[in-house]
Amino acid sequence: MYSQDLIDSVLKNSDIVSVISSFIPVTKKGRSYVALCPFHDDKNPSLSISKEKQIFKCFVCGTGGNAIGFVEKYLKIPFMEAVRKVAEISGYHDPRLTSEAPQIKVDEGRKRLLDCINDLAAFYRYSLSIPEGEKAREYLKKRNLDAQQQAKYQIGYAPLDGQTTIKFLQAKGHSLKAIDDIGIALAKTEGTSDHNAGRLIFPLWDPKGQVVGFSARQLEKDGTSKYINTSETPLFHKGSILYNYHNVAVSARRDGYCYLLEGFMDVMALEKAGLPNAVALMGTSLTPDQVNLLRRLGCEIRIGLDGDNPGQVASMKAATMLSKAGLPVRIVDYQGDLRDPDDILQQEGSEALKARMERLLDPIDFALAYYTVTKRLESSKERQALLERFLPYLRSKPAGIEFEDTLVKVAEATSYKPEAIRELLRQNEGNIEPAEGEEKTLYRRKAGRGRSKEAYMLDRLYAAERMLLFYMMHEPEAIEFYNQSVGNFHHSLYEEAANYIIEYRQSKGQDTPDIDVSALLGFVDGYGGEEAEPVEKALSSLAFEKSYPPYDKEVLESCLRTIKEESDLAADKMKAKREVDQGSLHDGAAANKELADKIREKWNKKGA
Repeated sequence: MYSQDLIDSVLKNSDIVSVISSFIPVTKKGRSYVALCPFHDDKNPSLSISKEKQIFKCFVCGTGGNAIGFVEKYLKIPFMEAVRKVAEISGYHDPRLTSEAPQIKVDEGRKRLLDCINDLAAFYRYSLSIPEGEKAREYLKKRNLDAQQQAKYQIGYAPLDGQTTIKFLQAKGHSLKAIDDIGIALAKTEGTSDHNAGRLIFPLWDPKGQVVGFSARQLEKDGTSKYINTSETPLFHKGSILYNYHNVAVSARRDGYCYLLEGFMDVMALEKAGLPNAVALMGTSLTPDQVNLLRRLGCEIRIGLDGDNPGQVASMKAATMLSKAGLPVRIVDYQGDLRDPDDILQQEGSEALKARMERLLDPIDFALAYYTVTKRLESSKERQALLERFLPYLRSKPAGIEFEDTLVKVAEATSYKPEAIRELLRQNEGNIEPAEGEEKTLYRRKAGRGRSKEAYMLDRLYAAERMLLFYMMHEPEAIEFYNQSVGNFHHSLYEEAANYIIEYRQSKGQDTPDIDVSALLGFVDGYGGEEAEPVEKALSSLAFEKSYPPYDKEVLESCLRTIKEESDLAADKMKAKREVDQGSLHDGAAANKELADKIREKWNKKGA
């Protein structure tokens, strides 16, 4: 475990705004910064970042912390790895980051497979150069894939005699079990053979750039599939990777865009056309894991799936998923051209391909064009369903030229008259859904009217404890007051948070003049790990609190009075319940009434 002093040094030499903005887009708002929260399905910026306090907080899902905590949660990496990542982003160097780093435990089983697949990728790459690889080289030449691209994408060839590959791997010390586990073993009567034999090889990488599988293209028609991909293995999970992702992870953020395409030949075609930021699905539908990968790029996603009907439907579905994830999305308008990007490149050249790929539509305009030109609706049920899909979008548009233009397009796509749609919008004006958070607030108010006195009692108790906890985060004197006058909180989460604050204070020494909130959160995260996440959320929320009065001793005394009053009432009620439940009273009803009268008397004195 890194020392607290080193963790504090990393935080002091980093800027949380710079760290977070290296992963997601951040916008300045007043003295703070805001962003779409990457930890839930956020449509309106709910993540607040304080440059002054060096902390962040989402006011919807509750996630919060400092720069290290953000990186840890965003990249889903261990705390100490997140410390090193923040230092790397911030350009901070300290020899202790290496000397104090723990030895990473290696998964020997996974290492065995990685060694095997890395040797195989190198063998395929070498085999492209042997005499037998001439057919593969001719194909690459025909597709205008030069030596530079071949090297970048590690394109290779699998010898036609599949046993040659197996013998090579065995000679390198790999077992048949490992060869089978990486997904290339094919059982034949004469022995194990390479499933990819005689094919052109395209390695497939995980997001970190490690080869985990292969896609093999046939060079001669033999009645089998044109492409065969590695099946699911311990290393390869098709729905969790995007082809070429590791190559664009930095440049896509820098350039502000990334194309989402069908296959890897299309990726290479766009690179030749001067559009290097592209990834491919490789024939699958977009998955939630892939959406999360695209979110990490923090850029506009340009969907360029096939121009045929299935491709356009898949484009709209992908656009919906990405939009819900808070990503800016546009779709390539192929205008009825059914050719792949690679075909356009071969037939018309790079300029024509670039012009086609830069013809982009917003998802709503793309959908309207699709239902107007490509798929005319016949039944009234289909038309009504489509209209209902577009109504929320129309309601979001302010009156004006843009609204009128969209209204006409919706009318054309659904075959309803514009005035009929306008009237429907008028009728539904009173039924608009409340804004996010509005319904919850209303619910709380309604619940408040009918709350029991017990609930009111706990509200006052927890509110007082929360206020005292706030001052403990910022004032060493409040910690001493807690230790001497309170001792413990009734709310278990606040009690745990108070203990962390006390331990942090002790670790820093009693002479420390103030408390660094960002460093405190680093202490909680470092020592508590995932189990302390509720504490981290509670303290992050408190750090953004602005409604409490300035600190003074009288405020603490006020908190203490409330805590004592409500704790006594809670203790009386619990005692009565415990004694009745245990049957320890000879006259349970009478004794319970006596306690109830006692509690009621206290309530009346307080004017509750």
